Amino acid sequence: MEIKMYEEKYFDSLNILLEEAFHVSKKDKELSSNFELLAIDGENVIGYLMLNPLYDSIRCQKYFYVNYVCTHPNYRNQHVATKLFDRIFSICKEEGVSYLELTSNPSRVVAHHLYHKLGFQVRETTVFRKEIL
Repeated sequence: MEIKMYEEKYFDSLNILLEEAFHVSKKDKELSSNFELLAIDGENVIGYLMLNPLYDSIRCQKYFYVNYVCTHPNYRNQHVATKLFDRIFSICKEEGVSYLELTSNPSRVVAHHLYHKLGFQVRETTVFRKEIL
């Protein structure tokens, strides 16, 4: 297994994983301003994680919002997500990022165990969303 930044050649394989995990697909093959990390086995995407770079103008700090963390079912319990996060922690240090934030569905108990193990703490908040388009 190898951890890589997103490349267009992995577009189709990534979409298979995203559809299975979240019922969504990446619409654009091009690179974005986000950090998109892939766990690759051969030519197959077996794990994915996206970081949205943000800036907290009150605290004057860069931070990342973590999105779409997923591992292919055949590769679960093989530390794929842990290796993705290890790479993220390195990127954060290189980029001068102060903190990471993420949200997770309450039903994702295994993911929550991982986040706690990696040092994430639950914030007392409720996420609101309003669909516009």
